[in-house]
Amino acid sequence: MIKHYSKFLLAAMALASASFTASAQSRYVDEVFTDAQLTVLPNVAYGYNFSQYVPATMGGPMVIPMYSDIYMPDTAVDSETARPVVIIFHTGSFLPKGLASPMGDRKDSAVVEIAKRFARRGFVAVSASYRLGWLANSTNLDLRRGTNLMAVYNAVQDAKVCVRAVRASKLALGDPYRIDPSAISLMGAGSGGYITLAYATINNLAEIASPAKFQYTAAGTGMFGGTVSAGDPYIDTAVVGDWNGYGGKATIIGAHPVTGLPLVDQTQPGRNIELYKGVPHAVNMVINLGGALGDSAWLAQGDAPMVSFHSRYDFFAPYYRGMVNVPIAGAFFPVVEVAGSHTAVKMSNTFGNNSVLAASTMNDAYSVKARTNPHNLGNQDNIYTFNMLPPNMAMPFRVNANPWDWWDANDPLSANETNPNIKAQSNLYIDTVMAYTLPRMAKALNAVGYSISVPEVESVKVQLVPNPTTANAVVRAFGASVTSVEVYDILGRPVFARSLNAEEVELPSALWAPGAYFVRLHTERGVHTAKLIRH
Repeated sequence: MIKHYSKFLLAAMALASASFTASAQSRYVDEVFTDAQLTVLPNVAYGYNFSQYVPATMGGPMVIPMYSDIYMPDTAVDSETARPVVIIFHTGSFLPKGLASPMGDRKDSAVVEIAKRFARRGFVAVSASYRLGWLANSTNLDLRRGTNLMAVYNAVQDAKVCVRAVRASKLALGDPYRIDPSAISLMGAGSGGYITLAYATINNLAEIASPAKFQYTAAGTGMFGGTVSAGDPYIDTAVVGDWNGYGGKATIIGAHPVTGLPLVDQTQPGRNIELYKGVPHAVNMVINLGGALGDSAWLAQGDAPMVSFHSRYDFFAPYYRGMVNVPIAGAFFPVVEVAGSHTAVKMSNTFGNNSVLAASTMNDAYSVKARTNPHNLGNQDNIYTFNMLPPNMAMPFRVNANPWDWWDANDPLSANETNPNIKAQSNLYIDTVMAYTLPRMAKALNAVGYSISVPEVESVKVQLVPNPTTANAVVRAFGASVTSVEVYDILGRPVFARSLNAEEVELPSALWAPGAYFVRLHTERGVHTAKLIRH
């Protein structure tokens, strides 16, 4: 079904509400509704499943519900009957809010802000919870690493239930949200980013069972109390089901007297409850804010397109590759080595998974700046890098790693947070996230039948001569004036900077050591990068 949003239609919709002035805007790219024209449906249960980490004092382990909050244009204002969906997963290190951070649920400030921004553009935005809990501060590496993998795995299962539940609402519930089941995307911040990347990439048993880092290193007692041997995989699908949430079926022995949810016979191996089986859970694309990919071998040709945002110096989740570090009670616990955002996106680009996003054709200021970031090795598309350095390099954990977040300053855990907690600043970062994401999302939607106009900016041609060089080089910009130039070495260290207003700049490259350098030109039409080789 081709969806055309003509000026005539937008004008007609504008007459329905005096404050809805969309005639000069493009729905799904620009905000065409106001907050007053949104409907928010809180605490919508989308599923339930067994949680190993509900404390005994609360009756656990037990089956718990998963909830979502739904943000959408009011159906009394919006006449569209098939609206694309964005499901958003919150941060929090897979631990309950208040245990490690003042953030960590579906009502986090940044999640609510992003959900409303999508809804104001005409999307249905779903902020979803998922199962939490793992042995984050265990001194047993197998339990720490294994339960962390299990937390990600359970969350992916929950995310697939959420996608299936949203898709099923079109038929089973009378279409209350007016969704387009062919157009569902995922976005996750922090641990939510791990969920979205894993969702897009885990699709067979070998990916979660074969890597040595996902296997027990020693014999002993496993995560669910049974005996395990060295080399056994942490994930036993006979117990917890597969990556889609099927199999490992729990034995139900009744209903909980308080919640009414199923009671699971924990003397039997199964712990999984299948929901919406058979409803498709494919998604159009995934967006990751500060998460990472559990293993680069998960990613393969044909996986969903991915876009990532990441702080280059993130201490907790690596930008390229490295160790995941989780802060608990003032200490840091290394968990597992993972592939960072840059690595994951580079692989997705190489496999052709991201070709539908057509990012290489985008020359808006955000795309150019992201592509030419000195830390973005290879000038990869679909990765936006933030370059904030830790205020004190001796304390790398103080870096502003999730700059889109802000929280209650009175929360006692605020003192341990790495960000400055300035709402206005965080909203500026969210501006960047939205501006970079939406044109790519429009391309993905166009691929499934939409017709969304995304303005393109004519490319600026950059010339660098001579190159390679043993002397000074001249850099020129055709079609724009250069306002400043910066040069970085291969490690990202600045070697030259100058402000000016000209079409060409002479670089004192004769004075530099032999090697590769990245030349960044700032123009009124964005930032452009060229590579200079000094022999």
